Amino acid sequence: MIFSWWRLCLLMLMISSQVYSARNVLCVVGESVNLSFSELNPGPYSEISWFYNETQKILLWEREEQTKIFETNMKTRIHLGDDNITLHIRQLRKEDSSTYKLQASLLSTRQELSEHVRLDVYERLTKPKIALSLSSNDNGTCLINATCSVEQIRENVTYNWIPLGQRTKASSEGIILSIRWKPGDPDQYTCIARNPVSNSSYTIFASKLCAGKTSRMSLKLLVVILSSIFSLLFVLN
Repeated sequence: MIFSWWRLCLLMLMISSQVYSARNVLCVVGESVNLSFSELNPGPYSEISWFYNETQKILLWEREEQTKIFETNMKTRIHLGDDNITLHIRQLRKEDSSTYKLQASLLSTRQELSEHVRLDVYERLTKPKIALSLSSNDNGTCLINATCSVEQIRENVTYNWIPLGQRTKASSEGIILSIRWKPGDPDQYTCIARNPVSNSSYTIFASKLCAGKTSRMSLKLLVVILSSIFSLLFVLN
C-alpha cells in the first residue's frame, strides 16, 4: 500500500514538472511574421486552432467550415495561410510578444498534435543620447563621465563603449564611460547599443569635449609659471 502511494506521488510529480520546449522567433514592431509547426504530420486535418498566451484561442479552422477569428486586439491583423495551418500576423505590436500554441487534429485518427512558438517583438533602437559630466585636474587631465542611453529602455538593451586605439582606461561594458583624458590619449569613443533585432551607435571626441577644460588648465599653468618667475626676479633684485 505504501509502495503504491509512493508511485502515485512520483507520477504526480513527474506530470507537474513536465515542460515543453518552444521555438523562439524574433521580430520587429510594424513588420509581419508567419508562425507554423517546425515538424508536422502532413495531414490532412479536421481542425486547426491557434492560441495566444497558450490559452486564449484567437483562430479556429474546421474542415469544410469558414475560418473563425475570435474577438481580440489581433482580429484585424491575423489570417490563416493557404496551407490552412500557418498563422500570419501583420503590423506587429510589442504586446504581440507571447507564447503561441498551435493545435491540430488529424482527420484519419483524430490524434491531436501541438507545438509552442515563442514570439518576441522589439522596436528598432533609436540613436543613443549622451549625457556628459566634465571636470579637470590640476595636472592637466580632463575627467569625462559619459552616460549612454536609448529611448527603448525596456527593449533588452546592452551597451558597450568602444575606444579607437589601444591606450585607454575606458570601461568596455555598461552605459557609463569614465576616463581621465589628456592630449595624446585616444580621442574617439563610440557607444554601441544593441537589442535582439537592431543596434545603434554614437561617437564622442574627447579632444573636442575637453578643449575648454584643457585650455583653461593651460592658462592656469601659465599664470602659475609667470607668478613664480616674477617672484624669483623680485627676490633676486
